[in-house]
Amino acid sequence: MPNQRAWSVLGSLSLLGLAACGGADGPQQSQNVEQSTGKASLLATACSGCHSDVSTGIASLQGYSVEALQLSLSNYKSDAEGTTVMHRLARGYSETDIALISQYLGAEDLE
Repeated sequence: MPNQRAWSVLGSLSLLGLAACGGADGPQQSQNVEQSTGKASLLATACSGCHSDVSTGIASLQGYSVEALQLSLSNYKSDAEGTTVMHRLARGYSETDIALISQYLGAEDLE
């Protein structure tokens, strides 16, 4: 099983690939939804490294609402004095990324 660093590198490379591909042109809304879901899933993968039901030191995200997740991530992003891993990760996300992650994790059935 890959370690957390390997997942981090894989996630970073995947995000670079997504950025290089760009968005789809045209009115194909279903394709855009699939791309958003795929991007949300990819972004949320970083969260599962620490926030899972099997981790022992950090709280699981299961049961949190979309709104609570979005508020928490936005607070981490805007806290200029914060120095934790969460602060640093959240600062790297756009508001759209935060919304996608929150919607994905808030809607995900982790049971």
